Amino acid sequence: MVAVDFDQLTEALAAGTALSGTQLRALAHSRDLIGLGMLAADVRTRLHGGRGTFVRIETIDVTGRPEDAAVEVPAEAGEVRFMGTPVSLEAAVAAVRAVRATTAVPLSGWALDALVHWGGSLAATLGALRAAGLDAVATARLDRLDLEQLRAVADAGLVLQTVTVGVPSDDDVLLDQLEQLRAWQAATGVVRACAPLPVEVSAEQPTTGYDDMRHVALARLVLDNVTHVQAHWTRMGAKLSQSCLLFGANDIDAVPARDAMPHGPRRAILEEVRRNLQAASLDVVERDGAFAERRA
Repeated sequence: MVAVDFDQLTEALAAGTALSGTQLRALAHSRDLIGLGMLAADVRTRLHGGRGTFVRIETIDVTGRPEDAAVEVPAEAGEVRFMGTPVSLEAAVAAVRAVRATTAVPLSGWALDALVHWGGSLAATLGALRAAGLDAVATARLDRLDLEQLRAVADAGLVLQTVTVGVPSDDDVLLDQLEQLRAWQAATGVVRACAPLPVEVSAEQPTTGYDDMRHVALARLVLDNVTHVQAHWTRMGAKLSQSCLLFGANDIDAVPARDAMPHGPRRAILEEVRRNLQAASLDVVERDGAFAERRA
């Protein structure tokens, strides 16, 4: 195992020097979680200052949704996110068009790997959704992504909100994937954020908090051309989201716009999100789906 000189790396990053493949490989194998986390937090501070952002989303499931279904977007929503499988591309286009007619907030939708299988070309699908008013593809899994898909997103005039990691992987595989994403981003510039924890986790072999935090920090260090590293509130919950913030993440995605507050206002989702950001010594900033600050 190669020893890591964290002081030297801190100085190099502060001077704007990109880390070499050898340095990143050493970091990927480092067992110094605190040193790795501090290095990633330094990078986050240089990119974002003391700001920690979050977005409240309204999800709309188009599975079986009638084309004339009523649309109501709550004022709290900073983004509307479409999900589910429509009966046809035309139905998806109609849903996007209907929502766009009622709100000016950014609209995102679906997973890129799902759009590939809707039938017809990906370019045509993306173009039709963009013409209807979609602003962004919601997500893509890194293990199902390729450069041509990202180019299709760019050609359609869309962006990709978040790239996620699909399944748990070892340090070398994850590093290879992150370096590939960095190269694709350099070629297309369409990726806004990365959520580096896996969306599929085996119940028999769950990931450990130790490795999860190492991987969040590694993503922040590798992806110098991807602006945001995220935690996903709905999937991760409060504790894991806060841990991600301590190891280089700067944004909390997928905070529900609607909250019945069954446990009272002090336990409301919005208050929990704010407390998490504050506990990570970040200034709380609510944003919209275009990553622009929302004013109260």
